[in-house]
Amino acid sequence: MKQQLLKEQLIALARTGKLLHAYILESRRYDDLIDFADMLAKEITPYREDIHRICADELSVKDKAVEDLLERLSLKPMVGEYAVAVIQDADTMTSRAQNRLLKSLEEPPGRSILLLLTNNSEHLLPTIRSRCALLRLDEESRDEGRSGEASASQAHTIGSMILEGKSYYAVASELREIIKEREQAYDFLDALEKWYRDLLLCKTGVYSGHSDPVRVKYSELLSREKAYEGIALIEEARRDLDHRMNIGYTMKNMILKMI
Repeated sequence: MKQQLLKEQLIALARTGKLLHAYILESRRYDDLIDFADMLAKEITPYREDIHRICADELSVKDKAVEDLLERLSLKPMVGEYAVAVIQDADTMTSRAQNRLLKSLEEPPGRSILLLLTNNSEHLLPTIRSRCALLRLDEESRDEGRSGEASASQAHTIGSMILEGKSYYAVASELREIIKEREQAYDFLDALEKWYRDLLLCKTGVYSGHSDPVRVKYSELLSREKAYEGIALIEEARRDLDHRMNIGYTMKNMILKMI
């Protein structure tokens, strides 16, 4: 059901030229990833000459393969209006390959769509994840078990206050009441990232016709640039917590940059 809904929405976006530049497609079932990416690529361009694909060579996707792929994307599509690049086994990209790809995401070539296929998006650089729309094809999201309903509600509260232009002191005060321990902070960040990504997908039309009015309202207050910036700041806060930085300072610093 979830995959069918995503297919319908992405096909509609592809046909109207409203797709984002880059998507991460994640699923535990590799065959589903391949089938979904093939379907989407053919909807974007029906010409095989404009679909480029790389995968792991032995155990990883090498820097040279990514370099060659980006070189092809820098050229005009051979036949159609768009070129599509599919990176299978994206989570196996070497560090050099991921950093090379990151430069392209920061300055994307025109008229191209990038699809990253992975079983685990957390193996990708946080800076890559923050610049791509993440679509989980499995029926159950791994986020849901970890974050829980309480964290989701808290993320909505804080996120909505930020988008409504509440003061830093008001948001920080609310956050102080929510987060007491490090694990709570991690759960909150997971939920806040999901909230931002859901609004971004709603904004681009993926949830069109299947979204609640509240989600639509806040997606209209959030620009794509602010969504990507917010996700990047959440990733930064998560790294700070990993380095055992003070919880209160980390969260307040993130909020200050978001407002």
